[in-house]
Amino acid sequence: MKLSKNERLILWGMVRFPMLNDRQLSDRINIRMSTLNAIKNKMKRTGIIHDRLVPNINIMDYEVLTVGWTPLDRAVRDDKDRRSLIELFKKHPNTYSAMVFGDTLFYISLYRDYTHYRASERDIRISLNEYGLLSGNILHSTIYPMSLSHMNKNFDYTDVLERAFNIEPVSDPAASVTESEKALNKFHHLTNKEKLILKGLLGAPDMPDNKIAQKLDTTRQAVARHKKELLDLGVIKKTRVIDYGLLGFNILCLVEAHYDRFKERELTYPNTDPLHLPSFFSIYGLNETVSLSLFHDFTQFSTAREEYTALVKDHFKVRGEPMILLFSPSKTFTIKHQDYLPLIEEYLSSS
Repeated sequence: MKLSKNERLILWGMVRFPMLNDRQLSDRINIRMSTLNAIKNKMKRTGIIHDRLVPNINIMDYEVLTVGWTPLDRAVRDDKDRRSLIELFKKHPNTYSAMVFGDTLFYISLYRDYTHYRASERDIRISLNEYGLLSGNILHSTIYPMSLSHMNKNFDYTDVLERAFNIEPVSDPAASVTESEKALNKFHHLTNKEKLILKGLLGAPDMPDNKIAQKLDTTRQAVARHKKELLDLGVIKKTRVIDYGLLGFNILCLVEAHYDRFKERELTYPNTDPLHLPSFFSIYGLNETVSLSLFHDFTQFSTAREEYTALVKDHFKVRGEPMILLFSPSKTFTIKHQDYLPLIEEYLSSS
């Protein structure tokens, strides 16, 4: 799908500044309100972009985030295999994103403790074997302790669009400790009504407030008021995801690198911002990193690969070469995409 200059700028602005209303975004990117509204509605109607409301995972009592991936015995094409995977991950509310890239399954989960993680991984392995999908009984799963890891991006497509559209990045100041404390305090003191509205918002992020109110048997004013407070305090945030297949991205890249430790001169995680890397998911742990990126063509991928590999090797004592897998976005099957509602329901029911 070919986009005009205005369409590119508006798409980037919607992804980069999801919390701005139409008037604020119009002023920020210097495009008339009428043009912005027309293009925004067209993009939502054609499925190029979707709104999401996601919880702040840093304020929940989850100790570990895990990234799992495994080669499958075959590409997932028929309805039986698709249904099997959908049913499998329905049983695993802790997995909030799961996709199949051709013949590779990739998923991300949050757990309160290591024991819960091990039990879930065992069930996933057994189920994939029963479906005849697991290739060679290999299931890669990397554990990232939340207190010792750095979530750089969690399905944020800003850098992808900046690289693709040749837009200079714009940085925002990080949230203050006080803001984080307010979000944490609010999340752990939600009323029953606020819990109900939170689940309603996460379950229907595109639905108008009045429709959510009807489903929850409450008023539109109550939904709007609690939604605004949860957003303002940082308990939840608004984000936007793109349909990268419609936008002409031809390469989806999975990178996993292992390292022994930080180099002596560097005790922080590498700053990838200056490289303008087109990644939309990346996390750094004590001994490994995993990322997902998008590229229009192989030339763009080759340039970014050299830049990123040099950065990682400069920052860490890397064990071997980073593992790089390339996939076709057109052959991606999405099982879950930032589906936090089951996770929140499980968390609130046990807290």
